[in-house]
Amino acid sequence: MAKTLDDAIALFRAGHSPRECEKLTGIQFMKIVREAKKRGVEKGDLIQLKSSMAENVTKFDTLNDTEQETVTKEVAKQLEGMQFYTTHARIVSKIALKSLQSDMTNQNAKTAMATLKEGMVVEGLVPFYQNSTINNTNAQQTNIEPMKVNVTVID
Repeated sequence: MAKTLDDAIALFRAGHSPRECEKLTGIQFMKIVREAKKRGVEKGDLIQLKSSMAENVTKFDTLNDTEQETVTKEVAKQLEGMQFYTTHARIVSKIALKSLQSDMTNQNAKTAMATLKEGMVVEGLVPFYQNSTINNTNAQQTNIEPMKVNVTVID
C-alpha cells in the first residue's frame, strides 16, 4: 500500500473521495485535500478528459496509416511549440518580477502586470479572447407600433 501523494491526487481527480483515496493509498485524507487545493485540482476533473480522449482515440483508430502518421506529427509539433512557449513565458514572467523588485516604479509595475497577464494566456490559465457580453441599457426598451394616419382629401 506504499503509494505516493501523486497516486492519491490521481485517484481524487478520477472521482474518488479523499477518504477512499486514504483507504487505497494509506495517505491521510486531510493531506490529500490540502495538496489538491494547493495544486488547484478538483475531485473528478479527469472524468471529462477520460471520455473525450476515449472518443478521440476511437476516431483516430478509424484513420488509415498515412492519416494517423500525419496527425501524430502535427500533434507532436504542436506540443513541442506549447512546451517552448510555456517554459519561456515563465522565464519572462520571472524576469519581469525581478525587474519590478529592483526598480519599483509605476511603469515597471504596469509592464510586469502586462507580462504576467500574457503569461497566463500562454499557460492557458485564461482564454486568449475574453468572452464579452454587450449590455446596452441605453437602447430603447419599448417597441411602439407606428401610428396610422387616415387622410381624407376634401374638394
